[in-house]
Amino acid sequence: MAIYKYKLTIKENKNFVREYEIEDDSTLYDLHRYIQNDLDFDDAQLAVFFISNAKWERIRSVPVFDLGNGSMDSVVLKDLANDEKHYLLYVFDMYNNRQLHIEFMLETEEMRRTTYPRTVGGKGNPPNQFSESAYVEVIDNDDDDISIFESDELDMLSETDDV
Repeated sequence: MAIYKYKLTIKENKNFVREYEIEDDSTLYDLHRYIQNDLDFDDAQLAVFFISNAKWERIRSVPVFDLGNGSMDSVVLKDLANDEKHYLLYVFDMYNNRQLHIEFMLETEEMRRTTYPRTVGGKGNPPNQFSESAYVEVIDNDDDDISIFESDELDMLSETDDV
């Protein structure tokens, strides 16, 4: 099974980045649930994905509930990969049109004994779901690499992959 790596950013806050890996046969709903949990968002709020182009122009909306053109649980990630790169907008605050930019980074092979989806990198604090501002009160100005793993941990992970 292929694993897709995505990078999440928010336009108004350059200090926030997340990198996720998720199975290619996952749906947009699976990605939605993972984002909600990882960023500690209230899942009772409406959210919608927009399939977009490289200029972040909205091409097609994919809501949680089917409104006639499909829903998040009917769109499989590998079906979006007809181009080498694909882009998604994830609107998590419908009232203030606040959104995350989700960019496909690469396709890789599944690692044994690894649970997906998973966060493989990150920097900065997530946006407050209920604030009109994309900035959180504590700004992470750390210029370190976005990886959440130290190089020794990565070496250890690669060693155990073949076991």
